[in-house]
Amino acid sequence: MKRFICALFAILMIVSLCACSEQTSGNTATDIASVKEQIINDLKMDGTMDIPASRLLDLYGIEEEWIADSQCFVTMEGVFPDEVIMLRAKDKDSVSKIQEKLEARLNEVKVQSQSYDPENYAIAQECMVITDDTVVALFLSPQHSKMEKIFETTPDVEFTE
Repeated sequence: MKRFICALFAILMIVSLCACSEQTSGNTATDIASVKEQIINDLKMDGTMDIPASRLLDLYGIEEEWIADSQCFVTMEGVFPDEVIMLRAKDKDSVSKIQEKLEARLNEVKVQSQSYDPENYAIAQECMVITDDTVVALFLSPQHSKMEKIFETTPDVEFTE
């Protein structure tokens, strides 16, 4: 009887360890701080100005309470200034709200540039809002495709709530 209880206990421990490892591996998220740093370094972006989470409501209509983490900046160089917005939403409902607001910003840029600058309009037409689990990102930049590639290829890290 003791052997049976020991064997049962061992099986339960193995099953519980497997369940824990599945939860951990499924809880990864893009490290947006690393993405921001890599974009700035790899693309040699000078003169970046951070956008604090407290300004997102004024600029994009994004409530601070929807955000768990934000990594946003702009540059004022060139005719088409870079605008990088990467936000980790607090929950799935906030993801859709943030995505809606960033889509509205992208459409606003398209409308503004359509009437006066065909080159910038073409760039804006290529830009898109990207979501990765709880992260929503918008790269408004002539280098948007390079930024998107960095975003997509940055290794995932453990994310704890």
